[in-house]
Amino acid sequence: MNSEEEPAVPSWLEENWERLEQVGKKLSGGEVNKGSSPKIQKIPLYMAERVEFRRYYEPQLISFGLYHLSKQQLLQGKRYKDLWTAMYLQNTNQRVRDLHLRIRRHDWRPFYQYVELSRDSDTRETISVYGNPRSKDDFVAGVLMLDGCCVLQLLEKSDSSVDPKQELKISIDKLVRVHQDLLVMDNQIPFQVLRLLCEDEARLKKCLQNFLQVHGIETTPKLGKQKPYFGQQEAQEIVVIVQGDDQQDNDEDEGDPVHLLDYLRKALLMRDHNTIHKEIEIKIKIRRRSLHLRKYRIGTIQELKAAGIRVKKLSCNNVVYPSFNNGILQLPVLTVDGTTAYIFLNLVAYEMCPDFHNNFEISSFLVFMSSLIDQPEDVKELRMAGIIVNELASDKEVADLFNKMDSILVPETLLFAEIRDQIHSHFESKRGRIKALTWTREAYNTFFRSPWTIIALFAATLGLVLTFIQTWFTIHPKDS
Repeated sequence: MNSEEEPAVPSWLEENWERLEQVGKKLSGGEVNKGSSPKIQKIPLYMAERVEFRRYYEPQLISFGLYHLSKQQLLQGKRYKDLWTAMYLQNTNQRVRDLHLRIRRHDWRPFYQYVELSRDSDTRETISVYGNPRSKDDFVAGVLMLDGCCVLQLLEKSDSSVDPKQELKISIDKLVRVHQDLLVMDNQIPFQVLRLLCEDEARLKKCLQNFLQVHGIETTPKLGKQKPYFGQQEAQEIVVIVQGDDQQDNDEDEGDPVHLLDYLRKALLMRDHNTIHKEIEIKIKIRRRSLHLRKYRIGTIQELKAAGIRVKKLSCNNVVYPSFNNGILQLPVLTVDGTTAYIFLNLVAYEMCPDFHNNFEISSFLVFMSSLIDQPEDVKELRMAGIIVNELASDKEVADLFNKMDSILVPETLLFAEIRDQIHSHFESKRGRIKALTWTREAYNTFFRSPWTIIALFAATLGLVLTFIQTWFTIHPKDS
């Protein structure tokens, strides 16, 4: 045997060589500035495994789509799927076979990455619960048809004037959990499935309006023109042209959303992009972008107050961009309730998806707010200014929520960097006053955080006074 014989190519590399060549051709063909429409992906492990976040990334009652399908604890929700699907079919006078064929014409599996329907034993057992499909595509189409009809019926009957116990045959506490399940990032179904199942545009828009109103959002983004379905063999690949690192995609709001969570994000970011950014100086646009993940250490509301900075609420709704001018920090109105953490943490996970080109607007806003809020007193100031509408039990719960989110790290964005620099410049002229307030807060947190610390402080003070009196009379006896 020739000692210089070339080593064999590893089997794993040989099997993937064709795929790697295709990727190389796309890169060399100038497609580096193009990205596929975001797929429905699993929550990143570095977020999902955090103990304090885990509950917000797990559906509680119903699974939608393919990722959580095999979880036994969610099979109890299938009876609601069957019930609401039957209601939807009856209300729209449609047949299961027709809708299944309509969904089956398209390949939806590419929407879901890293899911294998044949190797997982739990999934095989789940497939048997849904019937005995002839192929994976039949199964996927059946699941999405059932889930889509279920979601449409749920949203249509989620109007504030509808009694859920009467119309959906579900108690209000379970209904709240179902709506939270609709927010989980990897518990989504493609929006185009909803389009195929609901050809009545007015009905679909009403469902979407109800979805946003459930979460306190009054404005609704317009739906764009229907694009080719991702995975449809005869259609061209859907691409989004990225206009540059420092510029939001102008096409982001065009076309249908990817899924309901994406639609909710569009609603939160509804704005005139040019108006929002017109006050940003040209000079910061040429600033070198930091490649570090960081927090925005701006200062708490109490520290801002000590520096003479006032906070006011923005007049427009559903905008997550603050502004700072002439010592006034303007912030959007934010309602904090039991669903807030589900919304924001799943939107953060969505913005972290590798194939979603965005400027981390939601993530940056949360990092910004977590810097402003440290103690319940900070929440109280924002609440008194009409910026925070607190629907939790106390201001402390709101502070604890934002302190949890303080662990979020994002690349620095130009707008928040500019506001931070403006506030820090303002701080420089008020540094002494801020230090005095910091010492006062530290003393307050040390000696007045509970009744026991107050008693201990009182006892220590009383002991010092008695010691002083005893020493005085020792030095100056009464007879003298």
